[in-house]
Order: sequence, then C-alpha cells, then structure tokens
Amino acid sequence: MAAPVKFTFPADMTKVTPVCLVVLALLAAITRPLVAADPVAVSSTSSEDYASQKFGPGAPKPESYLFFQGKFFGGTTRDPNLEHAQFNDIVKVLAQNMVKQNYFPSKDPKAADLLIVVHWGTTTVYEDPNRELNLENKVTEIGKYNDAVAAAAVPSDNILANLAPDKSALNLQLAISDLESNSEQNSVATNAQLLGFRRDMNKEQNKSTASSSGMTDDEVAMRLLLSEERYFVILMAYDYHTMKKGSKPTLLWSTRFSIRSPGNTFTGSLPVMSKAAADYFGHALDGVKFQKPDVPNGKVDVGVPKVVGNGK
Repeated sequence: MAAPVKFTFPADMTKVTPVCLVVLALLAAITRPLVAADPVAVSSTSSEDYASQKFGPGAPKPESYLFFQGKFFGGTTRDPNLEHAQFNDIVKVLAQNMVKQNYFPSKDPKAADLLIVVHWGTTTVYEDPNRELNLENKVTEIGKYNDAVAAAAVPSDNILANLAPDKSALNLQLAISDLESNSEQNSVATNAQLLGFRRDMNKEQNKSTASSSGMTDDEVAMRLLLSEERYFVILMAYDYHTMKKGSKPTLLWSTRFSIRSPGNTFTGSLPVMSKAAADYFGHALDGVKFQKPDVPNGKVDVGVPKVVGNGK
C-alpha cells in the first residue's frame, strides 16, 4: 500500500511579514488561448458545517482569501513548460474562476477569511525500461521449465533425467515480475490518493469479487488513467481567522483537478482545468467527476490575488 502523501504546512502562519505579500494591483487582464480538450477529473471535499453556511439559500456567501504556495510535484519526465510555470501566474488564472463561487482576493491580509494552499505539478508513474526484456526472459524461462518437466516425464534408465527440473531461473524471473507489478500498483495507489481517486478505487475494489477478471471495468479504467502522467492542481482552503489566533489549521475544503499531460502543456491546460473545477470549489462531491471542457479563446479581468509566503 502506498505511503500517505504528506504536504508540509508552516508551523506558524500567524506571523505574516510584508515581504511575503504580493501587492494587490488594480486589475490584471489575462488573455490566453484554451488549448486542452481532454476531460478534466475533479474531486472535492468540504466540511459539512462550512458548506451549509457557504451555500445556503441564494448566492454563495462572499469570502476573501489569500493564496499560499504549497508543494511543486515535478514528476520524472523533463517538462520545461511545467518547470517554468510561475506560482504568481498560476494563481492569477485560478482567481478568475474562484469568483464563480464568490471567492475574492483579500485587499487586507489581516481580514482574509481563507488561506488557500496551492499544490501543483504532474504525477509520477512507474516506468521500467527493462519491462519488455524482463517479459521476454520470463516467457523464455517458462518455456524451458515446461520443456524440462515434459522431458522428465518420459521413462528413462537415466535416474538424473527423471529428477524434478531446476526452478531457480524461473523463480528469479517470477520474482522480478512480482516486483514490477508491486511497484506499478504502488504508483497507481499514490496517484489515486493525490488526485482524489482513492474513495472511488475502494468502492470498485469492493465490487471486484463479483468480477471474473478480479477488477470491475471502472477500476480498470481508473488504473489506466492513473498509470499515465497527469497535470494537476490541489487547492486546500483553511480557516484563516482561527489560524491568526494561533489555533491548529482547520481544513474547510479541498478541490483536486487534473488532466492527462501527454499532448498538453501545463500552462495551456491550467485555464481549462480551473474553469472545469470552478463549479465545485467549496463543495463536496460524491466521487470523481469528469468534465469535458469548452475551449474557446477568452479574456477575463479580475483583481490580482494576494500571495502569502511559500511552502518551501
């Protein structure tokens, strides 16, 4: 089972210095073509008490926020576009869609309602450069062993000819195959937790006993999806009022959204992902939702969000 994905959070967020703040500009006009067209996977959780207060009758309750730089996940494949993406540019794109649920950048850091920690990057997938060679070796050793078993079954005056064949070479190749399988399973489990698929995977695994293949079709589809690299953003919103009083950070809601990275770029996909996830900021979803986004060119003018500190 994969180890839990842990995010480092500052021990004391009550001490915010002016150096850590990005000054609020009047307006930031961002024009960027939306090029990604792959479905966006969205997972979102929320405190029941928070959601009932935020999304009561009528429009969502307006709230102010500060962004905080969380963890960057660089993956294993060199990706210059992702590596060069700047945090301030990322949160400007996010801020355009935060408005949909009445979340607005705070003009006064001391008065902010939420501290939203932003993690972003790409998933890490298990890739064995020797996979084909190992598979070929395993097939070869299985063939040799079966031939040896068949030869030992033929009556012979030679006692040695009827001895059980040596399984050491075959056992070695089977052990290598098991190691590859375990590594791949751990990679999938880690990505499932990171992207918010864990609950859906558990549900499907509970159904798998009734499947002749040992896995449901939905589980197979999720495993394939989690076995390839995906760009993602994770927003984790904390109660900033209690944090300023020195209390332990209270997570109010978290939204995770991702898109496959092959054929896309992070900066090109970010507006698409953010727009697709905007309906769910602050909400709790029953499982992962897949959004097929619209990809028109667009321009939205919003206030530049404040950024406080970083998670390094």
